[in-house]
Amino acid sequence: MTISVLYGIIIKRKTLVKAKGVTVTEVRYVNKDDDLNAISAIYEVSWRHTYKGMLPSGYLKHIPEGNWSDRINRFGSHSLVMVNNSEYIATISFGASRIGSKYSGWGEIFSLYVLPQYTGKGIGKLIMDRALSELKDMGFRQVVLAALDKNTIARHFYEKYGFVMSGDMMKLKIGRKTVTEVMYTLDLNV
Repeated sequence: MTISVLYGIIIKRKTLVKAKGVTVTEVRYVNKDDDLNAISAIYEVSWRHTYKGMLPSGYLKHIPEGNWSDRINRFGSHSLVMVNNSEYIATISFGASRIGSKYSGWGEIFSLYVLPQYTGKGIGKLIMDRALSELKDMGFRQVVLAALDKNTIARHFYEKYGFVMSGDMMKLKIGRKTVTEVMYTLDLNV
């Protein structure tokens, strides 16, 4: 592990991590030198692939290039990126929970996206491991996340990882469609 300092913040880096046929050269915090449009593309490609049939096709088709560029590392979130031979292949954002008073004082995984060609190779687990380690280092002992109720692949991943459905749900509107998110929790003390 390499430790660097960026803007007075300690940055931990893992290099040459192996994941089912993929050598990840870096898992690190997003920094000022990163191509935010390339990281945004992970979201864009993942949304079109993952949410096909769950969200309106017209909405997915018209997600603009760079849609998430200005949202990376905003609102008190922290973002990690996974790099494979200079290609951004996964990203995860996390921080203090923004989900109501019930989860006040908890950590939250805001988003986790892996390019479709890298799914099923252990990439999601590697980047989740790192984000949860960072949340624990920040002092959080419990973590919450939300997943679309119809996103069975992500839900299975979270359940296999150890997250448990809390029983809480939220409704939100995406592309003129009302969808339901289910909440999952994880105790980091276990």
